[in-house]
Amino acid sequence: MDFESVELRRLLAALTERTRKGTISWEVAEYDPICFMTEMGVEFDGSETENFAQNIAFRCQLKTGRSIWLEAYESIGFPSFRGFPSPSAGPALRGLGFYIIRFHSPSGKVLYQSERIMIKREQQLLICLLCDAVFQNTEPYFLHLPHNNTAQFQKYLHHHDPGGGLENHPLSQLMKKFYRDNRCLEFHLLAVSCANGIKNGK
Repeated sequence: MDFESVELRRLLAALTERTRKGTISWEVAEYDPICFMTEMGVEFDGSETENFAQNIAFRCQLKTGRSIWLEAYESIGFPSFRGFPSPSAGPALRGLGFYIIRFHSPSGKVLYQSERIMIKREQQLLICLLCDAVFQNTEPYFLHLPHNNTAQFQKYLHHHDPGGGLENHPLSQLMKKFYRDNRCLEFHLLAVSCANGIKNGK
């Protein structure tokens, strides 16, 4: 069974609907606030670039004793070796969503696992809809977390551009606010939007 199988598609649709209705709920099992990651291939030319990223694992406990885990790694690209592109450059920023879903037996044994990189939302719509619902379901948890100190966040940006261009860029300022306030749902929606960007203005 993979992401394209009829069985999993039906299951994802059912999980999304039950999550939206509140008949099942999710908890945050692991959470890394927005940080900085290096990935290969985020730039269209294949160069290595830094990214704003968040990594969260969600867990849903079913009445049968089984559990479902949804791991979400999402990122938004920032500077390449050419520097931070201006908004007028078009779809300069790339988003990435990497999702793993696992089903566990009551004893914790992994019964099934599948993973998917989300490049175009319309091509992986069911897993995206489930992620949307799970982020919305757990948003109160993040909103009640204490604020993060942004000093290290700012220091990292300054390290990459001592002239202050990265620190003062509107996206950097937005990411700093997201980080400070644990605004994970908004980061998720923005990363998905960036991942659906177009190439070279086409």
